[in-house]
Amino acid sequence: MPRDDKTKALLEQMLRGLHKKQAVETSFAQADSYLMASNEQFLGRITTNRYDTSSILNRYGPFGSRYSQTSIFNPYSPYGSKYGQFSVNNPYCQLPPTLVINGRHVGVVTRNRLLRDRIPTDSFLHTLKSDVQQLLKGRIQANEEESRAAADASFIIAQDGTYLGSIEPNPYDSESIFNEFGPFGSEYSQTSIFNEYCNYGSPYSPYSPFNEYSSTPPKVYVRGRMIGYLTKNTYFDECIDPDDLLDWARGNV
Repeated sequence: MPRDDKTKALLEQMLRGLHKKQAVETSFAQADSYLMASNEQFLGRITTNRYDTSSILNRYGPFGSRYSQTSIFNPYSPYGSKYGQFSVNNPYCQLPPTLVINGRHVGVVTRNRLLRDRIPTDSFLHTLKSDVQQLLKGRIQANEEESRAAADASFIIAQDGTYLGSIEPNPYDSESIFNEFGPFGSEYSQTSIFNEYCNYGSPYSPYSPFNEYSSTPPKVYVRGRMIGYLTKNTYFDECIDPDDLLDWARGNV
């Protein structure tokens, strides 16, 4: 292993150890506004002070670092992984973290659209990073479409606001429309354009890309910018045929 890689690996290991120690010391802190995992792991304070060790926005702290096992920003942690049992990013998670603002339960932060009191993960993260003071008032600023666009994501979204999946051409991504076993690619899912019996895949639904007469087909975003519509209706100036979507995505996303 090259020396630079060994040094990086050693530094990351030291950071993980430090974060673990800090997380233990602050896990029972009395914070009025915070994120708490369903297994009672404290996940950070919601505060305007980004230098607070217990802040979820402190990128060097145990709750904001992408290397910490107690951070929702670590894509490999139980709280940030797409497959984590308690993760804000797992679309199947049944036990997502709870958001508490000024001592009051506001909702659960999750990508699982089927849960009650759901706060979309992207909306939470967008508000957290762009205007934490509004979040401290219990106001989640953006809807899911605006939040994902602000994050420069590539995705499709129905005109009733329902997120219909990522168009990154990765068939193993749980959010990918090209993952035939995922919530957006399965022919049995209620949020998949490939389910011909649901609102978003039926050839008769106004929200379906396969309805050649629809005036309200899904919108397509690439790297945060809306570039057209996914539809069989050729009267749209900027349209992508849903049957050609995979080939199109490989060349444009």
